Amino acid sequence: MELFLNHACNLRCTYCYNHSHSVNPMSTEVMDRALQMAFAQPVDIVNIGFFGGEPLLSPDLLSDGVAQARKLASAGRRRMRLIMTTNGTLLDGPRLDFILKNRFRLAVSLDGPEHVHDAHRVFTSGRGSHSLVVANLKHALTLKPDISVISVSGPDNIRHAGAALRFSASLGVLRHHPAIDYGACWDKNALIRFARGIQGLADAWADLYRAGQPVSVPLIDSKIARNIIHPQVSLPRCGCGGPEWTVGPSGRIYPCDRMVGPDDGSGPFIGDVFSGIDPLLQREFLACHHSTPDCCAGCADAHRCSFWGSCIKFNMTGRITSTPPPELCRMERAIMRAADRVAGELWTEGNREFIRRFYEDERARLAMSRCNPSGA
Repeated sequence: MELFLNHACNLRCTYCYNHSHSVNPMSTEVMDRALQMAFAQPVDIVNIGFFGGEPLLSPDLLSDGVAQARKLASAGRRRMRLIMTTNGTLLDGPRLDFILKNRFRLAVSLDGPEHVHDAHRVFTSGRGSHSLVVANLKHALTLKPDISVISVSGPDNIRHAGAALRFSASLGVLRHHPAIDYGACWDKNALIRFARGIQGLADAWADLYRAGQPVSVPLIDSKIARNIIHPQVSLPRCGCGGPEWTVGPSGRIYPCDRMVGPDDGSGPFIGDVFSGIDPLLQREFLACHHSTPDCCAGCADAHRCSFWGSCIKFNMTGRITSTPPPELCRMERAIMRAADRVAGELWTEGNREFIRRFYEDERARLAMSRCNPSGA
C-alpha cells in the first residue's frame, strides 16, 4: 500500500500535475484505517510506501505512520517493508536519521546534471534545487548505498536520458529509474526525440557495463530479462488495483499512485478507507487491467511490452482502457530496439558482468520459481 501523506511541496516542478499544492495532509484517522487495511492483506511482506507531495514535509504524520505500522506488524507477526520517495531537498539531519533508523527503501528525484535538473525542478523562488539535492544525496549515499534515483523524462529533456544515467552513476547510485512523463504531449516530433533519447540511455547503460560499473535501469533491464525468460514462464502483471493500491490524503483508494492526481474525486478511485473497496469498481478495473486487446494479442513482443499498464494508459488518455494508444506502442518498440541492440553488443563482446546478470542470475531465479512458484 502507498500512502500519499500530502500534496504540499517546497518545489514547483514544471511537469508536476499538482498545481494547487494543497496543505491539507492526510489525517491520522485515514492513516490508521489505511494501515489496518494493508495488514489485513494475505501477502508475505506488507509494503508501506510514503509519498506526496513531499512526505518529509509531514514529519509528525510520517513518524506516527511508521510507529503504527510497526505495532501492527508486531501484533500480527508480519514482515514489513517501508518505502519512501522524496525530492531530496530535506534529506538531512534528523530526517535522514529517521530514514536510516527505520531502514526505508529510499528513492530520490534527480533529473541528471545541473542544467537538466534545474530546468524543471525549482523552488518557489525559481532557484534551482540541484546543488542542494546532490549535496544531500552524496552524504546519504555514504550511509545508505542502496538509494535509488528517479529521473523524469518528458518531450523536452528525453534527449538527456543518457546524461542523467551517467550522472547518477558518477555519484555511486546503483539503481536508476527513468520515469517517462506519459502525461505529456508525445506528438510525432516528440516520439522521434524519444527514440533517440532512449538510444542514448541504452548507450550509457552499456558503457557502464563496459566500465565495470553496471547500474540497474529497470526500463532497459526488464526488456532484456523478459526476452531471455520467455517463453519458459509467463511473467505476472503488477498488482495494481489488488492486492496493491494507493490511498490519497482524503482517504480515497486508487489502483495506483499514478492515478491519484489532485485527489479531488475526479480520478479513478475504487473505494475509500471508511467504507472499503467497492467490489464492482474493483472488478471493472481489474477486468480491464488484466485483459489483452485484440491489437496486442498477436504481437511477437507482447510478452515484454507494457501495453497492459493501466496507469500509463490513464496518464496518456485520461481514462481507464484496455487498448493502448498508438504512441505507447511506438515508445515500447523504441525501448525494445535500444535494449536489444546494446544487449547484442555486450553479448558479442563477451562482457562478463552482463552475462552473469542476465544469463546466470536471471535463469537461476527462473529455476527457483519453478521449484517454488510462490516466490517465497
